[in-house]
Amino acid sequence: MFKEIIALTAIVLFHFQIQAQSLKSKAYNVYLPNYAEQLAPKQSETYLAEVILGPEEVLNFTKSEFKKALQLEDFKEITGDQSPDLFFAINGISENDLEVTGTIAPVSGDTYSINISPKDNKSVKLLFYYNEKLTQLWQIPLLPQVDVRGNKIPTTINFKEDEKEKYLMLESGRAVPDISPYMVEMFLDKKLGKTFINKIVNTIQGIYDNNMEKTYTNFYYIKDKKNSDLSDESKEQLTAMSQLSEAKFSTLIDARASKSKMEEHIAYWKGFLPKYEDTGDKKIAKIRGGILMNLYQISLMTENFNTANSYLQQAADVKFKSSTVKQAQIDFAKLYANYKLNYNETSGERKYSTGYETSKAAKVLRVL
Repeated sequence: MFKEIIALTAIVLFHFQIQAQSLKSKAYNVYLPNYAEQLAPKQSETYLAEVILGPEEVLNFTKSEFKKALQLEDFKEITGDQSPDLFFAINGISENDLEVTGTIAPVSGDTYSINISPKDNKSVKLLFYYNEKLTQLWQIPLLPQVDVRGNKIPTTINFKEDEKEKYLMLESGRAVPDISPYMVEMFLDKKLGKTFINKIVNTIQGIYDNNMEKTYTNFYYIKDKKNSDLSDESKEQLTAMSQLSEAKFSTLIDARASKSKMEEHIAYWKGFLPKYEDTGDKKIAKIRGGILMNLYQISLMTENFNTANSYLQQAADVKFKSSTVKQAQIDFAKLYANYKLNYNETSGERKYSTGYETSKAAKVLRVL
């Protein structure tokens, strides 16, 4: 009888301890796998990236920035005059692609104001060559912002009078000067964002490369009002996991060699699961769901897809943050499909194609 009382008391005390706990989220940098959407031919080994601008065309990043930003794991960047197996080229836009209105006189004090909208069907083009043949052409449309009536809402650029030589082509001799390439670049910064180069690089890597992609994403820790050590410990565990990921998981080769180093982090979070089984209690269910999502993402890092999917399904079963879980399910389905496209699921052996399929028509990159 006395033993039963002790056991019951332990259960009651644990229940009160749980009621003092809550789930908190914090974003960390980690590396997660990404697999090519198109299967590479076995003989493809090298690549080159270039910014190729036509007359008066402008981009908001340079050739050297493009080359530096685009780093592929599956292919080696060539140097010198060697012909690459894969060649990526991107063009820009010019003033002729834009509708420009404004005044050469300051509108307020010494400030000029110029309105710019892209003309219809204008785009930046990303060209992909395989064995020196144009194989695929991607378009990044410059779509104007519009109001509820469909009228264009221009991008407005303001500048001071003492900067007008940077923004306007004053030597043109026209009553209303043309805008300068510098202003076109500023328009691209506003329209596409200063991180446009990252979107281009991520797109190329997503389509053609197998790699580990740096991601800033939420993980979950346990906050306990009566036990600050538990809160600190669970956050410290996530910090250590993030540091390990950045140090040892930045490439697929390194990640596969370092899988065992993640075992202690998997074991740490798995150790909590038996304590949070009463999912009839919403607070317990929420904490369990956060732990399962941690295990899901760590399992992805180590390419344990069946295990990852199991944790994700369990998180769905306890009704953890439906929008978060649904998006994770969509992302997982795409990731896993691309893995099976590039690797034999049973042996892990790499697969290859006979060549990239030639695209007969331009495709629109809707992701940008």
